[in-house]
Amino acid sequence: MVTALTITPVAAHECDALASLMRRTIEPLSYYNARAIRAELIKYTAHTLRTLASAEPQAVLVARRGADIVGFCVSRFDDGTIWLSWFGTDASARGQGVGAALLAALASTLPARHAHKIWCDSRVENVESKSVLERAGFKRIATLTNHWYEQDYFLWEWYPS
Repeated sequence: MVTALTITPVAAHECDALASLMRRTIEPLSYYNARAIRAELIKYTAHTLRTLASAEPQAVLVARRGADIVGFCVSRFDDGTIWLSWFGTDASARGQGVGAALLAALASTLPARHAHKIWCDSRVENVESKSVLERAGFKRIATLTNHWYEQDYFLWEWYPS
């Protein structure tokens, strides 16, 4: 029997485990250069996640199966919109709808956060994120060449229907 998936804001005591999951998810990504990986890992330590969640609890969502954190979604309020910084799934839980559930949970936070849309970026080579974002109703709005960390990105947006 598969344990049900639950998604809630991260608790302060879970930030170490979340930072570890984010590291395991981000470090091996072949479509990011070393500079990008280093910079992103510095941004998402247990301390910075705890600080972000303390300031805006819905900014850091985690997906759990039982007591295990199997996915994450990190966002921030950005001038009336929500910037989706990262979402990811533990390798053991990929292909099980965790990413889609996290994006749906993020979308449900818009009214309480007084935001009208979500936007994000993905590396053009990141076919997994592209697929999840498209299935969740995100629209690709631009391609940024030679942009962050001198790499190419797609910009995405999602509006409530």
